[in-house]
Amino acid sequence: MANGEPLIGIVGSGVAGLRAANAILKCEVDARIVIFGDETHRTYNRPGLTKKRYPPSDALETTIAEDLKVNGAENNALTWQLGTRVETADLRNKVLHLSTGETFGYDRLVIAAGVRPRTSVPGNRECEFHAHRTLRDLNDARYIHDQLQTSKKVTIVGAGFVACELASLAKGYGCEVLMLEALRRGPFESILGEHVSSALGRWIVQNGVTLLTGDSARALLCDRAVGSSRDVSGAKALNPRSSSDRSLFIEAIGSVPNVEWLHGNALDLSDGVRVDEYMRVSECEDVFAAGDIACYPDPWMAGNLTRMEFWKNAIDTGDLAGRSLASSLGYDARISQIGYFPSIATEIFGLRIQIAGNPKMADSMEIVCGDLDQLDQGVLVAFLREGVTVGAAYMDKGARFNSLYINLLKSLKVTRVDSANAV
Repeated sequence: MANGEPLIGIVGSGVAGLRAANAILKCEVDARIVIFGDETHRTYNRPGLTKKRYPPSDALETTIAEDLKVNGAENNALTWQLGTRVETADLRNKVLHLSTGETFGYDRLVIAAGVRPRTSVPGNRECEFHAHRTLRDLNDARYIHDQLQTSKKVTIVGAGFVACELASLAKGYGCEVLMLEALRRGPFESILGEHVSSALGRWIVQNGVTLLTGDSARALLCDRAVGSSRDVSGAKALNPRSSSDRSLFIEAIGSVPNVEWLHGNALDLSDGVRVDEYMRVSECEDVFAAGDIACYPDPWMAGNLTRMEFWKNAIDTGDLAGRSLASSLGYDARISQIGYFPSIATEIFGLRIQIAGNPKMADSMEIVCGDLDQLDQGVLVAFLREGVTVGAAYMDKGARFNSLYINLLKSLKVTRVDSANAV
């Protein structure tokens, strides 16, 4: 403790870490809160990195950062240690080892270290045909937006949310876009199933993107990259602009939880950091986790664990982790177990896509209204499990069926509560 005040460390300067810190402050906890972040910027709206075009600028990274500011990030009641990576943690002795060579002793800890992009090529590398890139932070965004402003061609690997938003962004910049999805038949198939995925694939193609799936996509992947690539930091690194036919090659093929710094603490790190329904790390007293890295009991499926990488999940779990931490210090935080209601929204080529509940649980689907061949005219889909609605998806260029979608969400919430009471 410092001056009799508990020291609270938060590893991760994203929205989950910020929301945890603000929740602690709202509980009027008399403590010093220190947020550690790899990046030099305070919390910003990370999902916004793919949603807007920017004019050419020598200060593009700063422009994007200013545009994506998050309320609460300028709170000077918090101590920010940015550009500082936590290398290792000794949870038993409550000590963090920092990239600066210093150590930080804490009384309570929130793990909100998030995830990093999964890549097919180890390290920061290039192959003879492409400059391989991923998109996770402001530095990535600056590079990619800058390249999209000048590139004629871009290849995007993957067909998830980031990949589809990047395709829409690239076309907006005037690029020729090729999407490669080797594992599935179209966008969001793992969430929404084959029929909706195929319809979204057709929508993307209608908007000028070349979408290849299966073997056709696999044939164009850079599986030779490890053998023919060179380390960008090495003396023989290839210049991505040195070849006139070299295209920007962006991988959006999933993510990996940032858990390596926690090794050696006897935690369950098989899929992020395992926590209970109050965001507490059960193997280690006084440690909590939130956001993309937290793996918690699924409120929708008894006996299952879930790890969500959505903005709302980071907000909800960050709030709960902060309140649970405050409660552990004896403050009245009014905590309740996680009751997260999954919902996400995106826009691709002007088509608004909203998904709620857990469509992955479904054993069937039903078109409530609209036609999958006319997504822009509005389509509302219900996902059912044994005849009970467990998920919903709404796609539209307007808001024709918004009231029907809201009513469907109400039935989803009832289903979740009833299921929880039945356990």
